[in-house]
Amino acid sequence: MDIEDRIARRQRTGDRSRFVLDEDQLSPVWHPAEPIGRGPFIERLLDHFDPVFDGCAPPNGYLYGPGGTGKSAVTVALANQLSESLSPPSDAVFTTTRGGSEPGVAFVYVDLRTDDSAFEFSHAVLNGLVADPVPRRGVGTDEIQDRLRRRVRGAGPVVVVADHVGEPETVDAGTVADRLDALGDAFAWLAIGRADPPAVDAPESAAWIEIEPYSRAALTDVLSARADAGLGQRTLAHSLIQRLAEWAEGDAGVALSALLGAVEVATENGDTLTGADVEAGMAAVPWPCAPLGRVLALPRNRVRTLACLVDLPPESRAPVGECAARIAQRLDLTASTVERFLYELAEAGIVERVRAGDSEGPGRPPSGIEPRFPTLAFRRLARRRTEESD
Repeated sequence: MDIEDRIARRQRTGDRSRFVLDEDQLSPVWHPAEPIGRGPFIERLLDHFDPVFDGCAPPNGYLYGPGGTGKSAVTVALANQLSESLSPPSDAVFTTTRGGSEPGVAFVYVDLRTDDSAFEFSHAVLNGLVADPVPRRGVGTDEIQDRLRRRVRGAGPVVVVADHVGEPETVDAGTVADRLDALGDAFAWLAIGRADPPAVDAPESAAWIEIEPYSRAALTDVLSARADAGLGQRTLAHSLIQRLAEWAEGDAGVALSALLGAVEVATENGDTLTGADVEAGMAAVPWPCAPLGRVLALPRNRVRTLACLVDLPPESRAPVGECAARIAQRLDLTASTVERFLYELAEAGIVERVRAGDSEGPGRPPSGIEPRFPTLAFRRLARRRTEESD
């Protein structure tokens, strides 16, 4: 972090008495421009992208590994750095995220959590290749795809980084490949997901690149850097950082979710981060859990429903019908709609239906709803989004 960044983060704090200097640094859904502790993996990705230095397309690929291993963070940061450091016409690589028609290799990032349908996917790719935003209304999928074909005709290769393939709400790697194959031979792709290649229909002709979880030492370094930048140096004791790294078992997303949850508790208790706060942050992370990026990418009314759910005490989350009615009272939705949301979210693994009480009567015992995502961190991030949108 340079001097300008250090000054800027203090200017953003507003209330200087608060110990949070830069909340983005603590967020599991934010990625730094310079990932930490992934040098060997960056070298492997550079090997994969090596043809772009000659203006050629890299092979198609599928990057996979457990959650919280830095797959998205490293890949996006590397593509951005390649784009910024190698500028045409003297160099081969550039990003057309917002414009330019120079020859070279273009990188476009598509988050399937928000751009999953055929229309949204094609729109996101085209929007990354033109200077002016592409309208979403009044145009269909076929027209968007025709525009995209015309845009890349005669241009250099386009590398599409398709993130979060194979999740319950997203398409698999095979679908990404089919969509781009239908647009012509100008495209190469790198899909990113958690599941093994056969589970997401990753073509055998593509390069399969596996990433392992962070080592405990590497995750400790990641957490130390993020905590120092977000909270200020020595705000969080190194022993607590080591405790988080050991508990998270190599998953940076889980560790940061617990850290942000600890900050939420500390803020409520008087802006002093303690070991008890860290333990509370960890206790608010189910194991295993749905990643917060996936939860926050849900449609707005489902996110609002979950925000109300986490505010309910556990005893008020059962039975499901009564829980839905309590949530509906706080939203402009009917109880039946909220109940449908809860059942759909349970099928997707975002929440879980659990047996309520010790009913021994006839019939099926009532069930309640429990979150399967980091509740304290979600509450803080959802509240922040609401405040920023008001």
